[in-house]
Amino acid sequence: MAIHEDRISQLPRDILISIISRLSLREATSTCILSTRWRHLHTYITQLNFPKYVHKINEISTLSNYESMVDHVLNSHRGSRIKEFSLNGEGNFESCFKFALNKKAEIIHIAMYNEKDLDLDFLRLPSTNNGLQCLKDLSLFGLKLTDQYFELLVSNCTTLESLTVKLSYELKNVSIVGLSKLKRLNLSSFMEVESIVIRDAISLVSLTLQQLSSGCTVQFSNTPKLTKLNFGERFGKFMLAEFLDRMSSCISDQLQVMHLSTSVDFFMHKSDPHFHDELFRIDLVNIKYLELEITIMGFCRSLYMLRHFCRLVEACSSLDKLVIKCTCTPTYDKCRLESYVGQCKLSFKYLEIMGYLGTPTQLELALYVIRNAASLEKVTVVANDQDALARARHDFRHIRSVSFLVI
Repeated sequence: MAIHEDRISQLPRDILISIISRLSLREATSTCILSTRWRHLHTYITQLNFPKYVHKINEISTLSNYESMVDHVLNSHRGSRIKEFSLNGEGNFESCFKFALNKKAEIIHIAMYNEKDLDLDFLRLPSTNNGLQCLKDLSLFGLKLTDQYFELLVSNCTTLESLTVKLSYELKNVSIVGLSKLKRLNLSSFMEVESIVIRDAISLVSLTLQQLSSGCTVQFSNTPKLTKLNFGERFGKFMLAEFLDRMSSCISDQLQVMHLSTSVDFFMHKSDPHFHDELFRIDLVNIKYLELEITIMGFCRSLYMLRHFCRLVEACSSLDKLVIKCTCTPTYDKCRLESYVGQCKLSFKYLEIMGYLGTPTQLELALYVIRNAASLEKVTVVANDQDALARARHDFRHIRSVSFLVI
C-alpha cells in the first residue's frame, strides 16, 4: 500500500506563509491544526483582510465578538511586515491604522460605519510614522477627517499610487499636492466640501469625483497624464457641464475616457437652476470612450433631461465608442427627442446599450442617437433577461449590424 507523503509541509517556511496569506483569515487560522509545522504560520500572514461586519438584530454580543476577533488577530500577529490590511465595518480605527502602519503595509483599506469612529480625534495618529512612506494604496470610508489632518496624512504618503476617500466628514477644503507617483484618485460623497485642489500629480491617470457639493470648485494644475474622468452627479443636479466649463482647455483636451453617472426624478424640470439650455459649450476633442449611466425615476419630463446627455455626446467630436446604461420607469412623455434637442452630429462608431428593458424613454434615447450617428458601424444591445431580449430584437429589428446579449 502506497504511503502518501506530505510534500507541501516540506516547502520552505516563507512559501507556506505566502500560500496561506492568500486564504481568508478563517481559513488561514484553521491551518494551525494540521501539524506542529503549521501551528503558528498563520500569525505571519502578509494579507489581513477582515470579513465585513454584519449586524444581526437578535445577537447583542455580535459587535463585541467581532471587535474581540480583530483585536486577537492584531495582538497575535508575529510578522514584521504585511502587504495588505483591510477592515470593513467595525473596530478601533486608531489601533488598526497604527498597526497597519507599523507593519509597513503597502495597501490599507478601512471603512467604518459606527458612530464612535466618526467622532475619533485623528490628530492623535502619528504623523511621522515611516509606515506612511510604504503606502501605495490607501482607501478610507466614513471617517471624520479635518482639512489639516488630511493634508498632513497624504503629504507624508510619498509613494502613494492610489487614493480613495469616501463619505468623509468635516472636510471643507481638500488639497492634494505633490504626490508625484499618484495614478488613481477617487473622491466621493463630499457633501460639505467647498474646494478641491489637485496640483503636481504628474503621474495621475484616473480621477473619480462622485457626489460633490453643488458649489464645490475643482482646480487642476500640472497633471499631464490625466486621461480618465469618472464623474457622478448628485441626485437631480446636472453638474458635469459646469465642471467641464471651469476646467482649463489644456486639461480637458487630455481626456480620452469619460464615465458619467447621474439620476433625474419627478421634480427635475428645464426651469431648474441646475439645468442649462447652453450645454457643453466646450469641445471634448480627444474623448474616445464615453459611458453614460442614467437613472430616471418617476414620471418626469425625461426628454428634457436626455437633451443634456445628447449634447454631451455631441461635444465629444472624436468619439469612437458610446456606452449607454439607462434605467427608468415608464414615462408619460411621448414626444420624440428631436422636438427637444433637434438634430445632433454624433461621431461614434460603436454603440453599446447596457441593461435594456425596452421602456419608452430607453428606446427613444437609443433610436435618437442611432439616427444621428452618421459613422455608426455596430450596435450591441445587452438585455437584462429573456423577455427584455425579445423586446430588444423587436425594437431594433431594422438596425443593421446589431448584436444581442443577455446577462
